[in-house]
Amino acid sequence: MRLTAVVRHLRKKLNYTFNEIEKDIIQRLKNSEPKRIWTEFIKVIIEFEEYYIELECVPEIASSQNKADEAMTAKVREFKKSYSPHKNAKVLAENKPITEVKTVRTLLYFTDSITEPAKVKKIDSKWNRMLSKIAGIRKSEIEKLLEGTTSSYHDEIICKPNSDKAKKVNEEFSNLIDVGIILEIGERYLPAFVQGNGYGFAHLERNALLKSEELKGILTEYELN
Repeated sequence: MRLTAVVRHLRKKLNYTFNEIEKDIIQRLKNSEPKRIWTEFIKVIIEFEEYYIELECVPEIASSQNKADEAMTAKVREFKKSYSPHKNAKVLAENKPITEVKTVRTLLYFTDSITEPAKVKKIDSKWNRMLSKIAGIRKSEIEKLLEGTTSSYHDEIICKPNSDKAKKVNEEFSNLIDVGIILEIGERYLPAFVQGNGYGFAHLERNALLKSEELKGILTEYELN
């Protein structure tokens, strides 16, 4: 097999979906009654009396045109010991049974880099103005800071894996990812999944338990299983 074909083959295999052990742990959460559910920003912890289950946001290598791009994934682990919360841990729910669990999957893909001088110059100009406004320094100083950097831009996009949008993407630069789970707790939903390829679960610190309509509003680019 030619080297280019091998590289292409490897890139297509950079999918991050739950393995059988993780799936079993997730399924056992259904109809369970945890003591508490916590967040530690990059983790969600489901605490039971003598063990706990942890979801952790883990950056992985992404199939992308840019070797620096990362895919934010979720790893599920079970620990056979009592949970000791970190000082910054926050309780999201306490003594509330989990009535249903769904896994959340998305397709992350990357657009081709923009390297055309006219387009790059336009984007650079917007970027410089934004930095100048934030930093309160002159544009000329910003330009000095950016000297020697490569002017190339591309977007990372997420969509439902079975959508029409997904069928049109370049498979070589796409990543199928299980990004976490949704816990149904009474008439509310806890979205314990990584959103928008962002790092961690910061959204849970703002609003952890959502109503049905609120949940639908954040699931437009995700598939539930």
